[in-house]
Amino acid sequence: MNTLSVAGVPFFELGHIDLGFKLQWFGILVATGVLLGVHIARKYADKFAIDDDDMRGMTGWVVVCGFIGAHVFDVLAYQQDELKKDPLLLLKIWKGISSYGGFIGGAIGWWTFQSMKRLQTGLWADITVIGLMIGFTIGRVGCSVVHDHMGRMTDFALGTDYPKRELAERGLLDAYPAVRGLPSEALVRIHNLGMYELFYLIPINALILFLAFRKKPHPAGMLAVLLGLLYAPVRFFLEFLRLNETDPRYAGLTFAQWMSILAFAAASYAFVHVLRKGKPATRAEDLPAKAIGGRRDGGPRLTAKDIREIEKGPAREPDKKKQKKGK
Repeated sequence: MNTLSVAGVPFFELGHIDLGFKLQWFGILVATGVLLGVHIARKYADKFAIDDDDMRGMTGWVVVCGFIGAHVFDVLAYQQDELKKDPLLLLKIWKGISSYGGFIGGAIGWWTFQSMKRLQTGLWADITVIGLMIGFTIGRVGCSVVHDHMGRMTDFALGTDYPKRELAERGLLDAYPAVRGLPSEALVRIHNLGMYELFYLIPINALILFLAFRKKPHPAGMLAVLLGLLYAPVRFFLEFLRLNETDPRYAGLTFAQWMSILAFAAASYAFVHVLRKGKPATRAEDLPAKAIGGRRDGGPRLTAKDIREIEKGPAREPDKKKQKKGK
């Protein structure tokens, strides 16, 4: 592992954009992922005549709760020592995020909003998961280029060749004791777990989007449970490549592995339920005129003009007596 005869993936960083302040590419990519994910989810939702207010509300709840959950669970699972020193760390949302924490937070926001608005569970699970999948995948591009998911040393051809000086700058030499005696210009091949996950997510995106936008209907909720079945096992096994120093173990497994087990079990149960009892959601062309799709109790589709007319009240005929007095 110290002398690499075949080159792996070269190490590189995108750096930042200087606008008087440092605009990091990771943040740009995450924001791009959120916007593109919402756009594609909106395109899918249009097939079912989803109301704009419902879509905006769901997006807001999922994104905000997702970011909060990503930080809170990262602190609770990975930064317990730091939390003891600084209890306010839970409120410093910019200090650490966890992908599964984001999933949990987003799921809480999703469930809360769809319960309040009485939305159709299966259809809205599919809509939300499509947006989440796109956003998360582009976010993994950011993870890949900033190298914030470094695993164990390896000889694997798709490992990334990190300069030893980069490990020193990140304060990670203690995590890789085998490289201490190497010269500063030496390359050390390490698993880039964010990049591995990105490589896996690309064909998964292609499959889910193909199923979503083909003409043949599928049971509502199928896309959401299928993504859970495909993602959780791979994430579980990738976690074995992580360092014990960066990801603490709980009964021998990382927080993400326990969440993967839970996610796979829930997705398996939901998959069986959808296969047995699931039905395709009603498409826009099959809904009554002005009906809102995706709601359990339907309802009229109100345009801005409709709302203005309701606010004005029924039109009144002119009072003839007042007209005569005016003359």
